Amino acid sequence: MHPSRSRARGHLVAAAATVLVALVGASGVASASAVDRGAVGAVPAGAVQAGGVRLTPVQAGTVAVHLNAGLLAAQAQAERDLEVRARFPEPEPPVRLEDLPVRDRAAAVLAGLPGGDAVEIAWNHPDIGNHLGGVRLDAPTVMMLNEHRFEAQPERIAATVKHEIGHFYQGAVIEAHAERAGGWWGAYWQLDAALSPVFGSQWMERSADCVALHLGADWTHYTDDCSSAAARAAVEALVAGEMP
Repeated sequence: MHPSRSRARGHLVAAAATVLVALVGASGVASASAVDRGAVGAVPAGAVQAGGVRLTPVQAGTVAVHLNAGLLAAQAQAERDLEVRARFPEPEPPVRLEDLPVRDRAAAVLAGLPGGDAVEIAWNHPDIGNHLGGVRLDAPTVMMLNEHRFEAQPERIAATVKHEIGHFYQGAVIEAHAERAGGWWGAYWQLDAALSPVFGSQWMERSADCVALHLGADWTHYTDDCSSAAARAAVEALVAGEMP
């Protein structure tokens, strides 16, 4: 063999060996990123040095924040979300009526009824004794309610308030017609004459129950039969402040 060809072949073999060492790590896995072609010096632990090339095996670890594209994207999205929430805050969840204390619940029901803003609540008034509530027809703007009964039966609050405002409507109609009827009692007997044929002798309580049902009550004590045309017409008149 020609001497120059022999020397060239030797150089090719040495070069191939060097490339092989550079591409294969200590674990036998190729890793181009692990090749350090700098000057030969101290070899880190676990590194392999051959043919003037220092090769450090890839180590698992945390990528620096400024190089972690996924983390940077998540941080940017979080910042955008905060900005959106600041500009468009979510509305507060509505307060449920059943979560309110007894007095607040009764006041909330009353405020939502026709004419409720003209009525005040007198809690634990001695005139009602152990009854759930009551209204005097000669002073209909005061609704007397029994807090102690409601604490034991909170499910009755709404229905009771709707029944008692029925008495407010009765008293308001009497007052509105007192002058033309010759006085308060004249208007009272006029209302009695209008409601007795429809609701019987207990017209005061039964018509108040029908008012409560008309306003959405889910419980009544004196009657639940308000289906007749006369009963519906009487209830609508009372709610409108008119003599039936």
